[in-house]
Amino acid sequence: MNIQRETIYIKLYDTYEKKVVTKPLEELVKELVAWSMPLSFHIAALKSQSIIMRTTIVKRLKTFEGRGSANGGKADLSMEEFQGLMKLEEYEDIWGKDYPQKIKKLNEAVSHTEGMLIFFNNKPIDARFHTVCGGSTENSENVDGNIVQYLRKVLCKYCQNTPYSFNHKDIAIKDVEKKLGVKFPKETPVNTMEISKIFYDVKRDETGRMISLKVGEKEFQGRQFVELMELNSTRFSWLPETIRFFTRGKGDGVGLCQYGANEMGSQGKTAEEILKYYYTGIAIKKIEAKDIKNPLRGKTIMIDAAHGGEKGEDNVGLQGLREKDVNLHISLSLERKLKELGATVLMTRRGDHDIPITERADNANKLLPNFFISIHQNHFKHPSISGTEIYYYRGDEEAKKLGETIVDEISATIQTINRGVKTADFFLLRDIKVSSLHVEVAYISNPQEEKLLMEEDAREKVAEAICNAIVKYYGYPLQIIE
Repeated sequence: MNIQRETIYIKLYDTYEKKVVTKPLEELVKELVAWSMPLSFHIAALKSQSIIMRTTIVKRLKTFEGRGSANGGKADLSMEEFQGLMKLEEYEDIWGKDYPQKIKKLNEAVSHTEGMLIFFNNKPIDARFHTVCGGSTENSENVDGNIVQYLRKVLCKYCQNTPYSFNHKDIAIKDVEKKLGVKFPKETPVNTMEISKIFYDVKRDETGRMISLKVGEKEFQGRQFVELMELNSTRFSWLPETIRFFTRGKGDGVGLCQYGANEMGSQGKTAEEILKYYYTGIAIKKIEAKDIKNPLRGKTIMIDAAHGGEKGEDNVGLQGLREKDVNLHISLSLERKLKELGATVLMTRRGDHDIPITERADNANKLLPNFFISIHQNHFKHPSISGTEIYYYRGDEEAKKLGETIVDEISATIQTINRGVKTADFFLLRDIKVSSLHVEVAYISNPQEEKLLMEEDAREKVAEAICNAIVKYYGYPLQIIE
């Protein structure tokens, strides 16, 4: 069988043009590598960085339970996260005559690692990196407060002779105050801001005159110090105008040390060896676009056809249509369509059975599907009320996102009023431990919508709409190549 595969595309929110643009994953990786690492580095280091940046992107995709971009609406990530990111052609003016050579090197690094990601426990990692660690990387909890098993401290002898190994920076006292939002004590003739190991063991008399002090391990009497420094009085103090900060390394020290990776590459280490040195217990695996005929492979959906059996207390239309029958028809059709797209589907009922609500919740909490979707038909005392609406439990943001997509799809497909997505404290929504939705397809109490629900074709369209919404929610599906 010939399997049709697609290029993986990423939705990127362009903060300059204020819109979502679509880019092939591998092209975006190239831009991010050029943005994040000097292309003068060893090819093995550039390959490592390619895998890191690809992992950074893919981790945000919903396929791996990523959250997407906060600022870009339906985007996977935003350019705001990568300040200064440029298109590759824009580097031509910067690199000049070296442009062709650097682009060739960049293409080699990205193409040789195409689809490769860093995984821990079968999930893409938070691929942290920094410029120079200065001798050892750092445990994540010492920087962020959270223990991450693959971000462990490792000794690094590979970054000892870099432009950032040992540096200093002079900062004026007033700038330190401004940056930190503090105020140092102001100098007075009898009030001294002491600087440890410079001026210390300061002794004054009751009037504030200097009796003695130590400077650089040598003790001076007050009068002696005044004469040597040519001061006017033994009532003196000091205030430094500049502080020199000495640094070793550059960055927070978590994850991969880029200059260390460069040196490791120069010593013959491969990209995989470099990555496994800096990230503890990880695996390098390859992804590719799934068979487009099976975009939901690896996802589990539980479908609840509400109100089964004689005790199901379902709603009944004016023309006698039973809600429980409509719910079951839509649910079975949805099951079939989801399975055709590769999903694993769990059903709370397949026939006209009364399944207690507590049992349905217990089963969902035991099996832990990706989503629990309960199918209903609405009812109101006034038959003029109509439309489609969906409920989710407050705080369940993923359910809200999927619900918004489903209500849009159903309303557009069967031409019902879109009544939106709302929060509710229903038992199933509250007690089930996975993202859950209560879908009210239409109002069975409305004569026109009851008539619509009687049509088998309409029920099939509803199932198709929900299925399409789930595929849209997960975006471009990916599979891991073991």
